Amino acid sequence: MKLPLGIVGSLEGIYNKDLNTAIFRNPNMVEPKHLNVGGYVDNRLIYPNANQDKFINPINTAGKAVPNGTAGGQAFNTIVLDNATKGYYWSVTGKLEKQFDSGLFASVAYVRSDARNLFDGGGDQPLSSWQQNPSINGSNFPELSYASYVVPDRVIASLSYRKEYLEHLGTTFSLFYEGSQGGRFSYVYSADFNRDGANADLIYIPKDPSEITFASQTVNNVVVDAQTQSDLFFKYIEQDKYLSKHKGEYAERNGALLPWRNQIDVKLLQDLFVNLGDKRNTLQLTLDVFNVGNLLNSDWGTTQTINASSVLIPANQAALVPGGTVKPTFRLQLDRGNLVQETFRRTLSPSSTYYMQLGLRYIFN
Repeated sequence: MKLPLGIVGSLEGIYNKDLNTAIFRNPNMVEPKHLNVGGYVDNRLIYPNANQDKFINPINTAGKAVPNGTAGGQAFNTIVLDNATKGYYWSVTGKLEKQFDSGLFASVAYVRSDARNLFDGGGDQPLSSWQQNPSINGSNFPELSYASYVVPDRVIASLSYRKEYLEHLGTTFSLFYEGSQGGRFSYVYSADFNRDGANADLIYIPKDPSEITFASQTVNNVVVDAQTQSDLFFKYIEQDKYLSKHKGEYAERNGALLPWRNQIDVKLLQDLFVNLGDKRNTLQLTLDVFNVGNLLNSDWGTTQTINASSVLIPANQAALVPGGTVKPTFRLQLDRGNLVQETFRRTLSPSSTYYMQLGLRYIFN
């Protein structure tokens, strides 16, 4: 739509529904039971600890399938590929643009989007696909949650100016901006907390120290007691945007977001053109400076990485009994040899620096 002042506005909406999407399950697992430990708030489903008890038919030491409860049982994962119908994607994009008579062009767009699914598509075979799907109650019980490949907000803007002069020269200067969250991730335990054979158990986020028990551990030859770890963990929660807002809840699959990142790119085109007959022939030299903000300030345009998405290490999951009295205990995760204290750190890669490229092109029409 043409708007006042020569501005052109556009609005676009997209909706996509999953009709048949891939999902994996392990039908050889026994029915899990709720943890149901008195005085412990996390009541998720949990499987028996021993392979001989968690599978309907484990494998014995001779490599044969045997009935549940047979001594010496080994894991027998029979992964089935199924179809599911849950899942969707939507986005709304608003854009404003204007072409000025002077050769200046400007545009800005904002995209708001959301995607939910049961399975992100990780893994290179059925077993790893089943094992790598974060969940609360186990990989046989996936829940509709955020898709890892869609961030909620994105802003795109551009500014371009072209000037032709001396009959054979033309210069174009362009500025591009992109801003968005850096991606999604899940907060999971660092070990198989519910004992289903998949290390992808979403954490319960305690609302206060009464809801979690820590066990001492040795870090750099120094014993760190439970109270110190508890204090550090709740400081970690308070500095984390996602965890601090979801205390007393289970973490969502892909619920946490990497920080917002701004990137500005600059493009300079220098044309030397001549008409041969009725065709324009152009020799074009280009200079691109990507992430130019980082060229101006080393703290701008950097990407962030996660220090420890598996922030809690289960310490006694093998001893847990549904309906029993033993409460789970945990240790705080390490970050580069020390107890983790912050969610993110700067990524040491080309994505956190500026870089340039030169180009030479011959154009004939």
